[in-house]
Parts: sequence; C-alpha cells; structure tokens
Amino acid sequence: MTIDINWIAFAPALTMLVFACVAILFAVFQPEEGKATALIALVGIGFAFILNLNEFLQGWRLGVYHSSFGGRFIADAPALAFNFVILIGAFLAILIAYDYLERTGLDHPEYYPLLLLSACGAMVMASAGDLITLVLGLEIMSLAVYVLSAWRQNARESEEAGMKYFLLGVFASAFLIYGIAMMYGATGYFTYAGVANALQVEGFNKFFYASLGGVMLIAGLGFKVAFAPFHQWAPDVYTGAPTSVTAFMGVVVKAGAFAAFLRVVASFFPELPPVVTQTLAVMIFLTLVIGNLGALVQTSLKRMLAYSAVGHAGYLGLALLNAQNTGMNAAAWYLMAYTLMTAGAFAVLTLLTDKNDYGDTIERFAGLGKTKPFLAFSLTIFLLSLAGIPLLAGFVGKILVFQAAIQAGYTALAVAAIITSVIALVYYVRPIVYMYFRESEYVPMEHKSGATRFAVVFALVGTILLGVFPGWWYGLLEAGQRLLAGM
Repeated sequence: MTIDINWIAFAPALTMLVFACVAILFAVFQPEEGKATALIALVGIGFAFILNLNEFLQGWRLGVYHSSFGGRFIADAPALAFNFVILIGAFLAILIAYDYLERTGLDHPEYYPLLLLSACGAMVMASAGDLITLVLGLEIMSLAVYVLSAWRQNARESEEAGMKYFLLGVFASAFLIYGIAMMYGATGYFTYAGVANALQVEGFNKFFYASLGGVMLIAGLGFKVAFAPFHQWAPDVYTGAPTSVTAFMGVVVKAGAFAAFLRVVASFFPELPPVVTQTLAVMIFLTLVIGNLGALVQTSLKRMLAYSAVGHAGYLGLALLNAQNTGMNAAAWYLMAYTLMTAGAFAVLTLLTDKNDYGDTIERFAGLGKTKPFLAFSLTIFLLSLAGIPLLAGFVGKILVFQAAIQAGYTALAVAAIITSVIALVYYVRPIVYMYFRESEYVPMEHKSGATRFAVVFALVGTILLGVFPGWWYGLLEAGQRLLAGM
C-alpha cells in the first residue's frame, strides 16, 4: 500500500506551521522580544507566499495542480487563490498589531505564533477535499482565535468576547461534526468526490439523512462566516476583541471559512434535494437584511463594521449559490477586495482610538478631514468601497456576486441584495459626513506607527487598483479555473 504524500501540495500551509513553531520556541527563550516573533511571522508569510505563487504559476502555465492523501488535500487553482487572500490578510494583521500591541500593553510573544497557526488552519480549510480534513483545518484555525479574542486580560469586554466565541464555536462545531456523521452514514464516504458519487448512484435511498447532514453542514459553516441566524456572536466578539484581532478575524477567518464552504457546496450540494440549497438561500436573505439593518443603528464605528461584516457575508453568500460555475471566482475576487478594504478600515481605527479601543463613536470623528486628512481620506475610500461605489474594489466585487446569483436563477435574491446595498450607503456615508462636514472641539489622537500606516497605504492602493484595473486578478482566476476544468 502506497501513501500518497505530495509535499508540494501543502508546502505553503506547512511553511506557516513550521514558522509558527519557530516563533513559539523563540518566544520561550526570548519572552521579552515580542516584536522579534512578529518579524519571524512576516518572514514565514513571505516564504509561504512565494511557494504559493510558484504553485499557482506552474498550474497556470503547465496545467499541473497537485493533491495529497488521495485527494483529501487539494492545491488547485481555487485553493491557491484563497491562500493568497489568507496570506495577504495575515500580513496586514501583523502590521496592524506590530505597534498596537505594545501601545496597549498586550505585546506578548505568543500572539504572532497563534496568528500563524490560525492562518495555517484557514489554508487547510481552503484546500480540504475531505470532511475530516475540513474539521482539522477548522479547529486549528478556531482554537487560536478563541485565545486571541480574549487577549486583553482583565477587560470584561475581551473576556466576554473570548467566552462567547468559544462557547458558540463549540456549539457550531458540534453541528458540523454531526452533519459529517450523517453524511458519512448516508453515503459511506468522507471525501467530497466520494459523497458526490454516492449521491448519484441509481437507487440511492438515503436522501433524508444526506439532506439532514447537508443542513447541519450549513449551520456549522454558517457560524464561521456569520450567516443569520448564527451571526449573534459577531458584533460582540468583533467589538470586545482587540482591534488587531478583529482585523484578523474579519479577513482571514472569513476567507478560510468561505473557501471551505464554497468547495463543499460545489462538490455535492447539487446532488442533494433542492430543500438544502433553498435553506441556504433563506439564510443568505436573512443575513443581508439583518446585517445591513443592524449596522444602521450603530453609533460605534467598530460595531458598525461588525454588522457590516455580517452584511458582506450575505453578499458573499450569493456566490455560494453558483459555486459550481462563476461563483468560485467571484467569491475569490470579492474576498481579496474585502480583505484590503476591511483591514484598512480597522488599521485606521487602531491609529485613532485609545489603548482600550475607546473613542470610536462616530461623533468623535467630526472634523477629522481637517485635523487628520490622510487618515480621513483613507477611511473614506475604505467605507465607500465597502458601500460598493464605482471605481473602487467593492463595486466590482458586488457586481460579480450579483451576476453569479442571477446566472444561478436567484434573481429575486440578487435584487434584495441590491436593495440592501442602497440601504448600506446610509451607514457608510454617515461617518464621512461627520469627518468632512461637522465641526468638533475634540482633537482626535493619532498614534505614530510606521507599520500600521504602511498597512493603510498598502490596503488603500490595493483597493483603488483593484477597482480601476479589476481584470488582472479575475483573469488569473479564470485561467486557473479553465485549466482545472480541462484536466
């Protein structure tokens, strides 16, 4: 019996794991050198990015993609594309945390190894071709984030965020594992391909159990991407966790969870009874409505961005409904744009709030356009992009997911998404009005952080370039998808 191990397939994820171990060992022997572990983490992300780029270009040029463990770990075009999103998100999260942690008294050396481990888990989820591999990646990603959410010691909000995320996360994992058990009991397979083939066998008579398993999978993964009604944790955890952790959760965790969700839906959901996909469509509609209406009444910018993240989970959910066709590429494109504009917005917040993350009420941003013009301009671009204003990345992302839903026959849901996008303009524009058209006697603080300002500039340039020149990234995704289809 031969063991199918292809080191090339999981080299990027393995690199993240190795550098996380190196950073942990360094933290043990040099506990005072917290920033040194950040540099180790950045080097690890750099190596993983190079390896991922090499695999992506090889697949693009030669049409060769790798898998390992009998197709249980797949390094194909979608997985590699999502890896890029995860790595860029982790890179920005480290830059945001670099000075923020020291300034807030949270600079402990184990922070960055935990971040690398969580990103490694997200990459495993993106490449999973098997339900057991999916759970493994999910737990690696989640366990580290549970700790990071409660990183601010002796702060009730942070402790509450960590406890809520942990308890609800365990509850969601139970749903996911029960769903996997039901799917295995019905089909006899854990691999996505095996499940799909079993469902297509003539005379298959266990659709009830398979459908129940599919609904439980939706519930388990729906928690991680903050789908309603499993979204309740998001506003409290996003608000209570340190802002650098919130930035990481908002981009990396969401990217990993959606990558896994897309592959599951594309692999065998079309073979399940329509009620499973209809359940998913209802959840997406609820997410769009609850996320955007909830954001309307928020006075805290950080909490508003938390509800905004729920709304954007709904927009990304539109791509799930057409995951077998254009939805995969649309979601990968959208997540890249979302990573840049969301990480950028949170980076600006870390420069303007105090060590306890207070001072993010919208009224406190009045007059920011005069007192801090660069930060005001950057935040304006990020908010307008999140709103879907043309010539910015968010606009193209929304067009792609709307098209994906319409092509799949969910025109009414796409119309609902467009309507909620119009509603969202209200809460995205409101902080901009305060920054440029309201006067305030309060002079907002601005922390000096070269790393965070570089993160803001990086995200700002990326958000604009993706909006003005969207074709290069989507072209690479399409080319990879065509080569994959032809294999």
